[in-house]
Amino acid sequence: MVNIYDAANQLASDLQKIDEYQTLKTAIEAVKSNEDSFALFKKMDKIQTAIMTAQSQGQELTKELQDEYQSLNEQVQKNEQILQLLKAEQGLYKTVEDVQKVITQPINDLYEGLRN
Repeated sequence: MVNIYDAANQLASDLQKIDEYQTLKTAIEAVKSNEDSFALFKKMDKIQTAIMTAQSQGQELTKELQDEYQSLNEQVQKNEQILQLLKAEQGLYKTVEDVQKVITQPINDLYEGLRN
């Protein structure tokens, strides 16, 4: 019997060796090393978490929260370190998405006869 978790652990290890991962790691280190970028990232992350929590609980977003998010988003758009981090993150998640499609293709193939 195949131990799929060994393959998953190998995949996780391999992921850390690809360029997209290394680019994100470097971008994160750049944000951490810049006090202003780091503080701004932490604020934005806190606001995004609050928004996601409210949405998952079916709550309306307060005007204050919306305004704070808008203001922080404008600041983020002017911060080169955070912009590089977001770009790197997108690149890595694109790769992860592509791998996920490959992994789930056999499952999709099982349903092929049911969907026609």
